[in-house]
Amino acid sequence: MNFLNLPGGSRRYLEIARRLAGEIEGGKYAAGERLPPERELAQVLDVSRTTVREALLALEIMQMIEIRVGSGVFVRDEASRGPAPAYEPDAAPPSDVLAARRLIEGETAALAATHATPEQIALMARTNDELAANIDNVAAFDAADARFHDLIAQAAGNDVMAGFVGHLWRMRESEMWAFWYDQTRHPDNRRRSAEDHRLILRAIERGASDAARTAMQSHLDVLADRFYALKL
Repeated sequence: MNFLNLPGGSRRYLEIARRLAGEIEGGKYAAGERLPPERELAQVLDVSRTTVREALLALEIMQMIEIRVGSGVFVRDEASRGPAPAYEPDAAPPSDVLAARRLIEGETAALAATHATPEQIALMARTNDELAANIDNVAAFDAADARFHDLIAQAAGNDVMAGFVGHLWRMRESEMWAFWYDQTRHPDNRRRSAEDHRLILRAIERGASDAARTAMQSHLDVLADRFYALKL
């Protein structure tokens, strides 16, 4: 397999993934060998640890390495690498998705605090109650989570921004996002999300735009922290 000729854009993490894939194919890292820690790779490659982390996620999906959360990152042997990469190189990295959500959903929450009708607020409240009641049912929790954010976007009164929010949520369906997010699926994290939602809802109910924006951004900052704190 030659991963150096993968199509794709100019995303830095993909460039790093290609470089590491080439080094693995070239024998710099042998099958079964543990790759250097993120911090060391970041220094050697002169990129951020976030870029390295996303490159490693890409390599996992490309079946070049195996990420054993908490133990390290190991090179797969050739027989287990598969006939072709399963990775879609145009998928946006989690950090980009989260940064865009922080910007856009922060504003939709602020607008919802100004424009939401009592009926929309009541529906948000029922949806978050449903979410909180399904901490141990991941599928039901995820559905209520998506619906809560969509209701806020719709209540903002700006169809273009609501469309952006919907697009960003669909980007969560990528393999790259799923691999990371699946590592953070703990009941305590879902309880924290339900509480975050209550704070967002409370600000919208009060018509407090700045507080709603801050509460939404804080909620998304928590998601980002989970990505950066995950031990690879």
